[in-house]
Amino acid sequence: MYKIALQTLKANYAFYGFFIVLLVVLERFFPINAGVGFVIGAMLALYTHRMILLGEKYGIGDLFKSQGPSGEKPPLLMFYLVSGIGVVIFLVLLAASFFLLFGQFRTFAQEGEMDLFTAILMAAIPASAVYGIILSAVGTVFPATAIGGDKSLKAAWQRGRSSLWKTYMRLAIGPFAFSIVGTSLVIGLAGFFAEAGVGVGNISIEILLAMLAYCVNFGSILLGVTALSMAYQGLDAAK
Repeated sequence: MYKIALQTLKANYAFYGFFIVLLVVLERFFPINAGVGFVIGAMLALYTHRMILLGEKYGIGDLFKSQGPSGEKPPLLMFYLVSGIGVVIFLVLLAASFFLLFGQFRTFAQEGEMDLFTAILMAAIPASAVYGIILSAVGTVFPATAIGGDKSLKAAWQRGRSSLWKTYMRLAIGPFAFSIVGTSLVIGLAGFFAEAGVGVGNISIEILLAMLAYCVNFGSILLGVTALSMAYQGLDAAK
């Protein structure tokens, strides 16, 4: 999985680099909210599926063309719709997890035992575990949508059930682990700069941390897309 992801990144590094630089620059002037993050993330996922499954290579100029390198028009709107449904499902799982773990959160939050951000992070762990099972079972609907295949849930389940736990492990050691390790490193680095007194107000440090954070985000998307694309193709886990 990591090999395929690295090959995809190597062949399309300018494409990913463009979005990282774009977001870092925009962040200097405008707040990057969840909506913008969803639009960019879904777009990256769509094109990455096509890179892996169709062998397409994307440059910056291809973003402004109506057709992809293979001559087909990427189904952007349909992919946004499917991705939006996926986000809603995760948010429902996150809300359920939060309620089960912290039904009385407001009470002990007032006592200073835990802040809201930490509680949400803790609730996201079991929510992600359950969401990973759902993705492993029917997540091939994403690559199918990206390349114009059969995107029905029935077809996705037929593809996913034979490799459900393989895909689940790929998602666990891929995007989930990469996100946790990468985010921890970025937070640790930010803390180091803050302790050294060079982080706050230092534009160079802020840009560096923002670029690293987006690299972690994009890396997680790349690995997740790779895992689902492999499930769609029925590739062996050893590849």
